[in-house]
Amino acid sequence: MKKAYLSLVAFIAFFENAVSAVTLVFATFVTVAQIINRQVLNIEIMWVTDLAFYFFVVGAIFSVSLTTRVESHVGVDVFVSMLCKGEKAQKLSKIFINLISLALILTVLPVFYAFFLRSLRFAEWGTLVRWFNTSWFVQCIFAMFILSIFHIVHNTAVHIIDFCKLCRGGAKECPSD
Repeated sequence: MKKAYLSLVAFIAFFENAVSAVTLVFATFVTVAQIINRQVLNIEIMWVTDLAFYFFVVGAIFSVSLTTRVESHVGVDVFVSMLCKGEKAQKLSKIFINLISLALILTVLPVFYAFFLRSLRFAEWGTLVRWFNTSWFVQCIFAMFILSIFHIVHNTAVHIIDFCKLCRGGAKECPSD
């Protein structure tokens, strides 16, 4: 069971890394191609710019859940490390910050769930590309929320286990970190 769970965590990590990297590289490539096209050929193809924007937005959305997975809260980490001296205090602060983050996300989740359901039922058409359904933006944001909740719960459990081991005399990081 533990091995299956850690495999799921590894798959989700791979998926987030792949989506973030591929969309960023694709958006960059398409943007550079559009700039060259506009400057050299004096032709701007509007849907290409929209496509680059859409890929960039998807990459940005999934990078939020990726950042949650690796607990990269630079400003918070600096503040916490200044206030919390010692390994136990830092572990407790991470658990506390994760629980606050989880509470905040769960508070706004019903609103985003309503938007998600509406995006499934009603299409939102693009402004420049009339045939392009942009409802999937909302669906990606909802997926990011679900992935962030998963990562916060997972990281909190790992920190609690680590804290318990630390209190008993020796902490060892989880192999999925």
